Amino acid sequence: MKKNVLIITAHPASKNLTKGMAEIYKEEKEKQGNTVKLVDLYIDEQLPYLSFEDAHADAPMPQRDYYQSQIKWAEEIVIIYPFWWGSMPAILKNWVDTVFITGFAFTYGENGRPKGLLQGRSVRVISTCGAPKFLYCLNGINRANTNIWKKSIVKFCGMDFDGYHLFGGVDASGKNVEKIFASVKKLAN
Repeated sequence: MKKNVLIITAHPASKNLTKGMAEIYKEEKEKQGNTVKLVDLYIDEQLPYLSFEDAHADAPMPQRDYYQSQIKWAEEIVIIYPFWWGSMPAILKNWVDTVFITGFAFTYGENGRPKGLLQGRSVRVISTCGAPKFLYCLNGINRANTNIWKKSIVKFCGMDFDGYHLFGGVDASGKNVEKIFASVKKLAN
């Protein structure tokens, strides 16, 4: 079944592994007949940093409206970023905070419980890190990141979680690049 696929990247360098991974994922999805849009948060429709008032305002924000329209369009969302300082880059966190707001991504029912509003979409998260992946597995960070994406963001907004995939051992020498690209290609199929 052909799908609309939205790929979001968040890396400040003009040439980087994140963008290479996104391009490979895009090519594989297009070979399958899917329609794919690739968005770079450092280039496309940059969002102002969220203020509390903006998060609760009804006033339109053109950049937020743009990203929300892309999410509504997508059936599969893929987020690719470098794992820095135990988390996602600030620009990606700001994107999540600004775009997935009450009334668009979720609402609160009469019982006070949240209800996700973005059903019918799947989300896959792909991340890279400098240290070997097994270190993040041993210290629990890999599991914690998986749970944050799965429970606190994706499922909270009513979407299906298609996995958190961490690729470790990434360094400036590029020694693991071909292996990572091959793994990303498999994920897209």
